[in-house]
This record gives sequence, structure tokens and C-alpha cells, in this order.
Amino acid sequence: MRIQKIIAFAVVCLFAMPVFAQTSNVKMKWWNPSKNEFPVLEGQGWSKGLQNFYDRIPVRAENALRKPVWSLSRNSAGLKFRFKTKARQIVVRYIVEKKNFAMLHFPATGVSGVDLYSPNNDGSWAWANGKYKFGDTITYTFSNLDLDTKKYKDGREYHLYLPLYNNVSWLEVGVAENADFLPLAPRKEKPVIVYGTSIAQGGCASRPGMAWTAILERKLGIPMINLGFSGNGQLEKELIDLIAEIDASVFVLDCLPNLGGFKPEEVSKRILASVNTLRKKHPKTPIILTDNAGFIENRMDAAVRRTVTTSNQTSAAAYQQLVKAGIKDIYQLSTQEIGLGTDGTVDGSHPTDLGMLRYATAYETLIKKILGTK
Repeated sequence: MRIQKIIAFAVVCLFAMPVFAQTSNVKMKWWNPSKNEFPVLEGQGWSKGLQNFYDRIPVRAENALRKPVWSLSRNSAGLKFRFKTKARQIVVRYIVEKKNFAMLHFPATGVSGVDLYSPNNDGSWAWANGKYKFGDTITYTFSNLDLDTKKYKDGREYHLYLPLYNNVSWLEVGVAENADFLPLAPRKEKPVIVYGTSIAQGGCASRPGMAWTAILERKLGIPMINLGFSGNGQLEKELIDLIAEIDASVFVLDCLPNLGGFKPEEVSKRILASVNTLRKKHPKTPIILTDNAGFIENRMDAAVRRTVTTSNQTSAAAYQQLVKAGIKDIYQLSTQEIGLGTDGTVDGSHPTDLGMLRYATAYETLIKKILGTK
């Protein structure tokens, strides 16, 4: 019995020693974005008047919005920040408000995780594989980062995407004490603004960087503002009035999947009112009306097919009415162009990573055409 205890103690020590050595030998310095001397958070339409640093909507709008919309606006979907460093290891530690980190059809890495990318000099992107631990404080450790110091003499630029469906209350980024670390200000280009549903918010991407808005942002190279509200993207006047405050490069209205329960005349009314409000304040900014991309070919649920088809027919009719009324710079993105297909979703609606890529590719093609970029 004594020998067994000695062996057990030795095994415990053996596994504990590397952890102790790793944490004790590397002194870390920590950076808190909310305490930076200049703004760093990208993807917010409003940087002032927020209840929490990582919110998406200013607190002045709380009483005007329905409670579910306000609650979802506190999710950090689409938010990210950039920094440069030569560090071989980057540690991110943070706290989220909701401790239910995952959903049945949506992994914790997407709902509550972070995601780290780095742009390459040739225009492509590198992705860092983080080791994560979910608890009261969530930690992601990105190790053995290949810096290629010949190509990146000043260090690499990193983009850290924040959780899609949780509220970040506190976050720090750590690097070795002797490593350089340079926070970067948000880019100044006019953003693409996406007002939409759970699909736009990021459900059900495996990680934040695989939400279609994030993929599209990397493809276009310009900032995105994600105003997706799970189950609550309903082209509401209160949201449209807020969105109209922002000087955007493109407005995307992708709300049809959340309007299936409304009568066609109400859907048409909301589309017309939304476009007219935006056009009044932004006479020349392109506006995209997006189809309900829920696939209908080979779909066995006839009721869903009818709902998707009716929504898209209603939107198409509203689009034609707007064109006839002389509204310029308005575009449609069709179900066929998105091409979600039978293998692009988790549940017939919410995209897998493959579905997210199809969304992003379709938007990329249209927006590059609209903006005249390659």
C-alpha cells in the first residue's frame, strides 16, 4: 500500500512539473483593450455611450428596442481588435457573462470562444490554433507562433475576433514581458453594415472567424459592423433609425429569415420603409436586399419551402416597386447566388462553416461589383 502511494505521488508530481515550469519561468505582461489610451475595438457602429465596452448598441437606445434585441445587442458578435507583436506565444484570458458556453447545435468555440488570424504579406491569411480552457475565466493560449522574421521584421499583425453569442465583461491579452506589443487603432474605411438574423450574427460557425461577416471582412479588407440579432432581425424602425446614423460603404438588409411569421404585406411595408429611411439620409450609399437563403431544392418540408418562397417573392416585388419609384443603387442577393444547398447548414437554416463560406463568397462577388474593386 505504501509503495502504491509513493507511485501515485510520483505520477502527480510528474504531470504537475511541466505546468509549474511553464507558468513560473515566463513572466507575462497584460494588455486590457478597454484601458488603452486610444480606441482599439473594431466593428462597433458607436464607440461612445455604451453600457459595456464590448456592447454593439449605445445605451440611449435601450428603451426604444424590444428587450430581446437589446439583450442580443450586448453579444460581442463582429467585434475584434488588432495588434502587432513578435511574441512567440499569445495568451488571451477573459470573462463572459453567460456561463452556458455552448448550444446543442452551436459549439462553445463559436458561442463563447475567440479566434486569432494574421494577414500575410501576399494578401492571404494565417490562422493560429489556440489551446483553450473554459471556466469562470476562459483562456486561449496561442503557442509556437511562426513569425518568419525575414518577411515580418516589425512583427506580425494579429486580428482577434470576439465571441459571437456571449457578452464579454473583461478581457486581457498577454505576451512575454520582454516581447514588444503594439495595439492598433480601428481602420478608417467606411464599413459594410449588416443588419440581420442569427445567421448574420454568426450561428452556427465553429469559431468567430468563420462567421460569414468575418470571412467577408477578410476577403474585402474593409471593416464590417455586425448587427445580427438571433431570431430578432425584423427590419424594425428603431434599428433602421440607428443604422442610418452610420456613414457606411454598403448597407446590407438580411432579415427575411426572421420575417416568415409576418404577412406578406407587412414584410413589404418594412422593406419599403427601411430602404426609404436609409436612402433619405444616405442618397448614394448602396443597399443590398438579401433573399432568405434557406434551401428549397430537394427540401422535404413543404411548409418551409412555401415560407422561403413567399418571403423571397415578397422581397422581389418590393425591390421592383422601389426601382420603379426611382430608388437608385439598390441591389438583390438571391438564394441561388448564395447557394447554401442541402449540405451547407446544421439544421436547414443555420450555416455550417461551409455554408458561411458560401454566404461570404456570394456577398464578396456582389459587393466588389458594386464598389468597383477587384
